[in-house]
Amino acid sequence: MSEAVPSVVAIDIGTHKVSVLIGKVHEPNKIQVIGMATARNRGMSKGKIVSLDKVITAIKNAVQEAEDMAECRVHSAWISIPSTELKSFYAVGRTPIENHDHTITTSEVVRALELAKASHLTSDHYLVSAVPLGFDLDDSGEWVQNPIRMSAQSMTAHYQLMMLPISTMQNLDRALKGANIGVEKMVVSNLATAEATLLKDEKEYGVCLVDIGAGTTSLAVYLDGRLAFAHTIQRGGEHVTRDIAAVLQTTTEEAERIKLLYGCVDLSVVKPDHMIQIQGIDGPQTISRIELAEIIIARYDEIFSQIRNELEQSGAIHGLYHGVVLAGDASQIEGMVSLARTILGVSAHLGNSPVEVYADEQNQASLRRSQYITAAGLLMYSQTYAQDTIAETEELESLSFWGRIGRACSSLNDKLKSIF
Repeated sequence: MSEAVPSVVAIDIGTHKVSVLIGKVHEPNKIQVIGMATARNRGMSKGKIVSLDKVITAIKNAVQEAEDMAECRVHSAWISIPSTELKSFYAVGRTPIENHDHTITTSEVVRALELAKASHLTSDHYLVSAVPLGFDLDDSGEWVQNPIRMSAQSMTAHYQLMMLPISTMQNLDRALKGANIGVEKMVVSNLATAEATLLKDEKEYGVCLVDIGAGTTSLAVYLDGRLAFAHTIQRGGEHVTRDIAAVLQTTTEEAERIKLLYGCVDLSVVKPDHMIQIQGIDGPQTISRIELAEIIIARYDEIFSQIRNELEQSGAIHGLYHGVVLAGDASQIEGMVSLARTILGVSAHLGNSPVEVYADEQNQASLRRSQYITAAGLLMYSQTYAQDTIAETEELESLSFWGRIGRACSSLNDKLKSIF
């Protein structure tokens, strides 16, 4: 790899796969992918690590294949944090401005964040990001995005806090250490996927990203350009596969195959006489495509009903003027957009492909596959790190593993300054 052009590496660790992208940064909005690979991940279930050795193997396999393609070696990377156990809270911190001229500095913003998180953070959870939604000065009712150097008697800071169990972070770090990968920065997968799939106008006017993965479905609602709500549902594409296998008495491998080839969630497009040959446990059998579709629809009805319930309870559904954007491998099934519109009652479309991340003509089509979308978002996030996210370090300073990650992180004050 040429030393004249900066490089960046992204690793997305998912339930069923690990995806790696190696990019050359020609400009912040012009990243050329020169190495890419995915590897089957057999060490996770429903978004959680169940076999550390198998996760390490998956990371090593994907990284090595991407290295061989790029003709370089990877030593550190931007990492997506699985959002399976993500807890998200709206929190408020109010503080007086007590310096002699009542000018807001980084210290007041830090103090407001400390107060906001005090009632939510527990000893067994780590504050992985705090997204500032806005700052109310002197109870005016009008929020400002950048309070630094402004004058006020008091400031109320509004945040969306996202937390993960400390044990999850420790296990992920051990997997990366076992694969000899250093950490540039960890980013919640919701944020990385949103970076790649959502347009600026969508974030400004109100949109919900629905990322349907293998083991989980992640929601990220953006209002006024800021993350306003995040949630993870413990259902995904692998549940659909298991349903097919159970009902049709076939293996999960065969169930996955016919789901990808013939799956559909819109009965109006399925011909009544369309029959499918499948390999059952007791031998070959013939089923109708309608029967397969009904099995799949039942599970997706459940998933989208849960999504609607979460959006209604949070109140976010009333602000989705740009509707829902669908992402993730399990959202690519035929009829998914129509089903989402019907159940959620808002407009819906598949996620946009980021033009900022590209490859040569031979690999461009592969790069556009949904399996690389979160990794592409990580590449973009690495260049736009101005941030919608504040990564904390202080809660974990006493943990030995955090020393390794902490070397890649600046202080909280520096991060707050970088936002503005």
